[in-house]
Amino acid sequence: MGSETLQRIVLYLRFWLERHSQTKRAFDIVDIFFLVIAFCSVCLQFLMISQMSVSYKEAYGFFYEKNFVFDLVRLSTGIFGQNDYALRGPFVVIHFLNMLLVYAISRNYLKKPTDSLFAVLVYAMLPGINFSAVLLVKSGLIIFVSLLICYINIRYKKIPYILLFVSIFTDSSSSVLFLAVTFYAIKNKMPKTIIYCLCGFAINMHLFDLDIRGRPQGHFLDILGEMAMLFSPFLFVYYNYTLYWAITKHQNNLMTYISVTSLMFALLLSIRQNIDSEIFVPMSVVGLPVMIKSFFNDMRIRLPRFRTRYKMRFFLVFAVLLLETLFLFGNKWSYFFSAKDNFASSYYVVKELANALKKYGINAIYTKDERLALRLQFYGINKGKELRLIKIPNGAKGDIGIEYMGRNIRSYNIIKINK
Repeated sequence: MGSETLQRIVLYLRFWLERHSQTKRAFDIVDIFFLVIAFCSVCLQFLMISQMSVSYKEAYGFFYEKNFVFDLVRLSTGIFGQNDYALRGPFVVIHFLNMLLVYAISRNYLKKPTDSLFAVLVYAMLPGINFSAVLLVKSGLIIFVSLLICYINIRYKKIPYILLFVSIFTDSSSSVLFLAVTFYAIKNKMPKTIIYCLCGFAINMHLFDLDIRGRPQGHFLDILGEMAMLFSPFLFVYYNYTLYWAITKHQNNLMTYISVTSLMFALLLSIRQNIDSEIFVPMSVVGLPVMIKSFFNDMRIRLPRFRTRYKMRFFLVFAVLLLETLFLFGNKWSYFFSAKDNFASSYYVVKELANALKKYGINAIYTKDERLALRLQFYGINKGKELRLIKIPNGAKGDIGIEYMGRNIRSYNIIKINK
């Protein structure tokens, strides 16, 4: 009986897709280039994972927190073992699915198939996107839901009411989605959708107790800086310009409304309180195809000899984005010049330390640093009572030395505890 029900559901979904599909096309060379870009991006993510260790915040969430992010992580490590690839792998998979959705949206929205490759490439290089692909944060999942809603809207000209309903109960970020769809429905004179979204917005606000009260505080510039870091500073300026262009030129698509609503909602809230940028900022990235369309429109409506300044403008934006990407993935090279900690230092050392302890045959050790102890626990080094781990000055000769790029960045001694 269960098998028959499943077959009926699959047949219904296939029938629905066939009925609502706007275009049918064969697999082409552009699809192959997309897979190459996606493959390279995923490989870089796994390369980054191989160099990282679990942070204290991630270890604490893994062992103690109850939410869908860490439930997903615990499920993955339960299947594939307690290691870094199982820990971060699900978010790399979500990153790939997000690239697939950006590509699918772009193939339906942009004028030329090759334009969609440019959209995917820019998306894959965004600093905030690369962070969300390897860190245990909900940003990637939020982007996935937002992109999926946009894809269904663009491809099938439908509002995915069921998906919106499910999102009510998943996260407080859904409040922004409901606001965006409300504005879209007002524009397109859809009264039933307006009522539906306003009710969803109210229920979501109530369930997650989203507090929008408070006194004016100085968090506006902080959140603006975080947004600039998510997109890259120059790209963020250009991105806001294109969103303004899309609104004033009446670009009637859900991507624009979600992006603008996300940015405005976060900025307005930041005037009164310190908001969680991990929740409200990520979905602003769904308007990336709008930016790519604006760029190519600005360039193509002009004669070739008048296109130089537009190409130079975007070349500057793209060059800075490329440098930031290289700096992000090659941040360990900073230790070649100095042993001082860099911005990613909280994600280093512990895996190498745990492996060194295991080489000594040590599976339990005491350390005064409770944060370090919890991180070591993830790699199978439990709290012990016979041995003690002591950090000594970097460069000093100890029982364990951690080196990056030929420089000693951590040194430890192991001593017996006198009973």
